Amino acid sequence: MSTNFPGSSGSGLPAEFTAKRKIGMNNCPDMTLRFADGGSNDLMGILPLVQRNVKNIISIYNFNQNPPYADFTTTYADIYKASSGCKDLKDPNFNYHFTEWLKLMNPRLTCLFGYFGIKKINVANILNHVFWDPDQDVLKELMVKFNTLYENGQPLIAELKDLEVIDNPFWGVKAEQTQKINLTLIYYNMPKKFSEQVPLEVSGGIDEDGMFLNPEFRSVPHLSPDGANALFYSRAQINLMGHLGSWMVDQAWDGLKSKDGKVVFEGFGKIFK
Repeated sequence: MSTNFPGSSGSGLPAEFTAKRKIGMNNCPDMTLRFADGGSNDLMGILPLVQRNVKNIISIYNFNQNPPYADFTTTYADIYKASSGCKDLKDPNFNYHFTEWLKLMNPRLTCLFGYFGIKKINVANILNHVFWDPDQDVLKELMVKFNTLYENGQPLIAELKDLEVIDNPFWGVKAEQTQKINLTLIYYNMPKKFSEQVPLEVSGGIDEDGMFLNPEFRSVPHLSPDGANALFYSRAQINLMGHLGSWMVDQAWDGLKSKDGKVVFEGFGKIFK
């Protein structure tokens, strides 16, 4: 079983030594199989919980990637600007803004709702369609909620309620045996309400998007999960990621609101009550 380092290497020498095994199966004694971590099929841990018929699911969306439009360095500020910060379904250009937003979102997330992106990505997205969203209404709701929270400097935490499940033979999911699901997504961004509270001697100040000017923390929390890069992250960078995660949960415990005071996320406290 490979770790994320050889798993993310894709091929070559690391994969040969760590990810491939010859296993005898039935009448094929020399069958070669490649093993990798769960991210090769399911990046967010949602599908096994759907399979177990869990009603309330909370999942962390901790990095973005949708080549050639987005990579590990793409921030939600970039995505917000690409979608022109659209938050109104009645906007005459809504579909255009939504399309631009989708281009920058990870297909490993959107595939759950039946949108697989427009470029090939080397993971098993096609196997992971599990939620009924033929007109992409749920994904549109997600964009509106994320953009609304981003505009107010809040953590990007949104609950998608009463998701209808469809049959998925690969995961053994049967719609008739599965209840509707409430899915809470936590997008690991840099909320301005957090970065503004970090001492200046640490942050070095912040830019218009709330990102730190201190070079050591400039890319937090958009640290590449690539194994080669992860070897060089400082203790301070990792600790800051942890502090941010704790703050996001605490900030959202009693709910999150828009700039005009409307409730966007009802809070973790209500989910766990």
